This record gives sequence, structure tokens and C-alpha cells, in this order.
Amino acid sequence: MKILIYRWNSYNQNDIESAFKDAGCICDIFNEKISNYENDPSFCEKLYTILKNGKYDFCFSINFFPLISGACHDTDTLYVSWNCDAPLLAMYHRNVFFDTNIIFEFDYSNFIEFQNMGVKNIYYLPLAANVKRYDQLLTKNNPFTEPPLPKSTDTLHEYTETDSATYPVQNYSKPAQPLTGYDISFVGSLYDKNSYDKIQSDLPDYLTGYLDGAIFAQTQVSGGNILENLLTPEICSMIEEITDYKKGDDSFVTTKRLFSTTVLGFKAASVTRINNLNKLSKNFIHKVHLFTDSDTSTLPLITAHPRVDYLTEMPFIFNKSKININMTIPNISSGLSLRVWDIIGCHGLLMTDFRPELLNFFKPDEDIVIYEDSNELIDKTSFYLKHDELRNKVTDNAYKKVSVLHTTEIRISEIIKTVKHTR
Repeated sequence: MKILIYRWNSYNQNDIESAFKDAGCICDIFNEKISNYENDPSFCEKLYTILKNGKYDFCFSINFFPLISGACHDTDTLYVSWNCDAPLLAMYHRNVFFDTNIIFEFDYSNFIEFQNMGVKNIYYLPLAANVKRYDQLLTKNNPFTEPPLPKSTDTLHEYTETDSATYPVQNYSKPAQPLTGYDISFVGSLYDKNSYDKIQSDLPDYLTGYLDGAIFAQTQVSGGNILENLLTPEICSMIEEITDYKKGDDSFVTTKRLFSTTVLGFKAASVTRINNLNKLSKNFIHKVHLFTDSDTSTLPLITAHPRVDYLTEMPFIFNKSKININMTIPNISSGLSLRVWDIIGCHGLLMTDFRPELLNFFKPDEDIVIYEDSNELIDKTSFYLKHDELRNKVTDNAYKKVSVLHTTEIRISEIIKTVKHTR
């Protein structure tokens, strides 16, 4: 099959492209940047010309793009997308109903939502891990060094100004040593530059109080998203007036869905991650490692590291950590984020908050470890740090399942099979 792949900066872009090529597909790449996701005539014209002349079996992208859907529809080309973000607001567009689309959705609740709307050719397809690439990479010498403990807790951090934010720099008493492993790790953003913090000072006291309450309520919920339900019609009206809410003419996304996702969801994730990491670092001094480009000044006891490269560095962190923490953003209602699959695929132990779909693939305390709140996170972290044999058994069980049943190659094979059946 000959396919045109739209390339953007998705984490799993390279893995998916490689899987298509390994499946025997001839892949051309289109990487024109979209200047306006609602209306970009230049982008559409270039894509239209390529599709018209290329004779492709289908065009593919990670996540659904209405502009690509429109160009494919106009050229009678199948458009295949695999959504890896949830909820993907671009899906709330009239182009989602084109019969030239074939859409794969990783979050089951979103899949059901759009299926009930009458969207044709939409399928549930969870994310996956490129286990083959991880296995090959992890046999090589890892590029990391492990820092020794700071001199004392009194001089845990020295601070230095950067041009973007203040980041802690460890005050070490001796040179770094070759990496042997970490006790507890989290790789990800703190969402410290979220939209809510930018607009909060402009909100009236009543609305600020209400939204702060909604955010707090969300942080107390495990495995679900209640933010959208907390935005009443009256609150949404206030939000529209104050924030100058606008949407494109072809979009049917609601204020409730838009604001709960792009504003409140990221803020709730920020609060949860900072609270959990603070609690972990207070209970496990010098044992909690954070890899991020976020400002870590709110985490005085954390051992902070720079952001790591997804392809070449992150797998070593997951593999060399005794416990890998996953904290899912509330926007993902039921599905499993890419971090879940990556940790397991790198042969690391996954300790994660709850999402309903976890139980479709894994058994708690046999394949993965699930915590319901911060107290249970502390208790289970303490338990698994003390029981090496059990921790290694859980890690092995999950790795075996993912390497046999949930690889990127298997998912791409399902996509190709579905496309052939649809045609």
C-alpha cells in the first residue's frame, strides 16, 4: 500500500512511521506546518495537489485534522487518523462526518461519544509500545549519570536564574557516578504554564471561588473526570462573557467541553502532580526524581533533572527506576496514556492512578500497581521499594503481556486490516 503520512511533533510519530514501513507500506511524508487550524488555504492547496497526483491508498495522521479530512474528501482519498489525545477538540468539527474518514480512537469513552453522534467508520484502538525499539536501545550503553546525594538537607538546592524560569540545581558533594538506577521517577510536565493561572486574576471573585472549588474536587477523584459536569449553564455564560470565548463556524464544541479541557483540566493536573510529588519527596528523602522542563521551585525536596529526550533517553529512566509514577491528566476519561505503555514496554514497574481501561489489559498487583489517592501512593511505594522480588515479578508480567499483545506493530497491522476491509 502507498500512503501519505502527515508528520508533526507527536511523541510516537517515528514509531508509527516505522511500523507502517515494516508492514510493507510505501510511505511519503507531508510535513507542511498548519498556520491556522480553522482555515489555512495554502496548506490545503499543497495537500490537495499532492493527493491528486500521488494516487495514495490513504492519507494518515496521528490525531484527526479537519483540514486534512477536507482535502481528502475533496480528492476522494481515504483519510485515516489515530487519535492519541483526549478529548481531541478537533473532532468536534463538521468534517468528522465525512464518509472518507476512518478514525481510530484510543479513549473508549470518546469512541462511544462519537459513535453515538453518528460518526461513521470510527474504531476503538488503544495506544501501544514499540517494544522492539526499546529492547534494541536498552542493550546499548545508557547516556546517563547518577548524581550522589546532596551534602545535607539544609543545602538541598541552590537556585540559578534562567531566561525562562527558575530551576533548582543540585549542590553535590562529589562528581556524578555512572547510572545504576533510581528509586522513584516521574517523567513529565507539571503544567506550570497553564491557561487558568493566566486568566485567574481577571476573573470575578465568585467565579474564581467556584472554579477553584471545581479544581479541588477534581483532584479528589480517582479515575474519572467531573470538571465538565461542574460547569453549569450559568457558569458557562459567565465564562463566555469574561474570556471572549469563540469557536469556528464549523466547530460544534461546547464551552463546557472546551473550558474544562483546555483550562481546568491542565490546572487540575498541575495541582495533583505537585501535591503528589511533594508528598512523595517528603516521605522518601533523596529518592524521588523528576525529569521535566517545568519550574520545580514548588518542589523543594525533589531531585530535579532536565527534560529527557523521548526517543533516546526516556527509555533508560523507565528501565532503571524501581518505581515509575504515572499521573493521568483528567482530560483522559477512561483511556491509557502513552506513558503507561512506554513504562511497561521499557520493562519498568508502572505505579499509576486509576483509569477504567487498565482493567481491560492488566491485573492490579500482578501486572501493574494502582493507587487511588496520595496516601495509597505513599503506602504502595513504600511496600514495593522493600520487596524487590515481588516488584520484579509484577514488572516482568506486564512486559510479557505488552510485548506479545500490545506493540505498535500489532496496532498498525489492525489499522491496515481495517482499511483494506473498508475499501
